[in-house]
Amino acid sequence: MATTSEKMEASAVTVNSASATSLVDLKGRSAVPMQSLPPTTASQSPEYCHRLADISSRATVSEPLNIVFQQEKTGRATAVTPELLYTGAKGRIETKVAAGAWVVEAANFAAVACWEPPSSNVPPFTEAQFAEMARERPVFAQFARDIQAARLASLGPDQPYWTLSLMARDPQRKDKGAVRAVIEPYIKRAKEEKLPLWLVAGNTRARDIYAYFGFRVVKLIWSYPRDRKEGDEGVPTWCMVCNWPVE
Repeated sequence: MATTSEKMEASAVTVNSASATSLVDLKGRSAVPMQSLPPTTASQSPEYCHRLADISSRATVSEPLNIVFQQEKTGRATAVTPELLYTGAKGRIETKVAAGAWVVEAANFAAVACWEPPSSNVPPFTEAQFAEMARERPVFAQFARDIQAARLASLGPDQPYWTLSLMARDPQRKDKGAVRAVIEPYIKRAKEEKLPLWLVAGNTRARDIYAYFGFRVVKLIWSYPRDRKEGDEGVPTWCMVCNWPVE
């Protein structure tokens, strides 16, 4: 059974990294018609968890938020590498899958994402649980607290919702439509089910891509290194919702 720390880290993980050039042409039209999207598969298998952790770690190794959280665990002098991020990413994915999430890939893992259905929504964490996490990782604990507060303020405590997390494009692949293929069908499904969708975007590129799919920002959160020095800039994170209020 996952610990409180593992559940908290899994629930607050950000989504990153995709290329907007594959989504729209220069006139703002969709660059890939729906009927020509690459094939997708979904699984909860260990292999799919591994592939998502591998691709996500390689795609987000230079993301400031990942660096802040990793160095909070291992020190500011730590050189953050894909191999170092992989262990944490795989643990988060396994926790999500154990709760009912699915790993979805397109074009043989050109793009991959973790989709969490409403049945996998975890209860809100208590202040005691946040305090427990803060003793070891105060930066991450504050981040998780802010994410939860933003979600509760937006959706309320009892509203079921879909979550998109750990979405990444393989940095060595350029397949057109792969990102769209792992996102758009699930947005359509959520709308058919009359449910909202939630995600956390870790950079402006990701934020703008999700806005293209109908997500809107409801909260901007700032995170700072644990041993913050003068001149250290905060790292922004965007909490976003789609289909809310429900159409």
